[in-house]
Amino acid sequence: MRAPRDAAPPAGLASLMSELTRLFTAGAPLPDDPELAARCRAHVAGSDRLTPAEQADIYRRQFWLRHRDALREDFPALAHVLGDDGFDAFCRAYLAAHPPASFTLRDLGRRVADFAAAHEGFPPALRDLARDVARYEQALADRFDGASPPPLDPAKVTGMPEDGWSTARIVLHPLLALMQLRYPAHALRGELRQGRSPALPAPRQVRLAVFRSDADLTMRCEELEPPAFALLEALGRGVPLVAACEEVAAGVDEAAGVDEAAGAREAAGAALGARVGAWFQQWTSWGLIVDVAHVAHVAPGSGAERG
Repeated sequence: MRAPRDAAPPAGLASLMSELTRLFTAGAPLPDDPELAARCRAHVAGSDRLTPAEQADIYRRQFWLRHRDALREDFPALAHVLGDDGFDAFCRAYLAAHPPASFTLRDLGRRVADFAAAHEGFPPALRDLARDVARYEQALADRFDGASPPPLDPAKVTGMPEDGWSTARIVLHPLLALMQLRYPAHALRGELRQGRSPALPAPRQVRLAVFRSDADLTMRCEELEPPAFALLEALGRGVPLVAACEEVAAGVDEAAGVDEAAGAREAAGAALGARVGAWFQQWTSWGLIVDVAHVAHVAPGSGAERG
C-alpha cells in the first residue's frame, strides 16, 4: 500500500535526507573542506577508487547541474539577462536560501521572484530588468498547470436584466495575472522563444495580462492600454461593472487634467463606454471572463458595495 503523498518520512530517514541535502548543496567541492569531508564519512561508504567525500561530491555536482538546468528551463530570459556566470551565481544564492522542499522540480522556482526582489547580487545596471523578468517568468510558470473554472455561460450575459448591469460583478479567470513592469520582459522572452539572441531591452512601462488559454493550454501574454488594464484591475477587486467604469473614467479625466465643471466628464465617459464593449469582446474571446454575477443593489456606505 502506497503511503499518503504528504506523509512524513521516518525520523531517521528524514535526518539523513536533511544531512545529505546540506552536503549536496555545499558550494565548494566536498573533498576540499575537512569538516564536510568528515561529515561525508559518517554517511557515505566510499569505494576502492573514491573516498566518501569524492563519492558524495559526484552527487553534489549532479545535484547542482540538475537544479540549475531546471531553473534555466523556467527562467530562460533571466538567464539571458544575467549571462551564464551571473545566472549560476544567482542560482547558487537562491538554492542556498531556498533549498528544494519538494520531490518535484515543478516547485523548485516558486520563490524566485520574491528572492530576486530582495537580491542584492545583481549588477546595478541589470537589477530592475532582472527583477521584472523574474516576476514575469514566474507568473508564466505558476499558471501553466493550474486548475481552470468552467467557461462562461452565455445565458449569464443574455439573461441579465437591463438594470442589472449597474451592480453586476464580472468574475475574472483565477489564473489571470495583471502585471505592471518597467521593462518589456514579455517581448524579450518572446524573441528567445523564436530562437533569437536579442539585445537587452530599454526601459518601457508595460501593462500585461498573463494567462493560460484553456482552448489549447498555451500560455499567453497580452499588452493592455492603461484604461483597459485599470478596468480589469478594478473588476478583479470586485468593483461592480458600472462603478468600475466610472472609476476608470475618473482616472482618465485626472490624468488628462479634464475640468469637471466644463462638462467634459460626460464626454470622456461616453468615449470610454464605446471602448469597453470592444474590450469585453476581446477578453471574452481570450477566456478571461468566467462568470457574471448579478448582485442586488445595496445602499451606499453600507460596506457591502465591494464585498
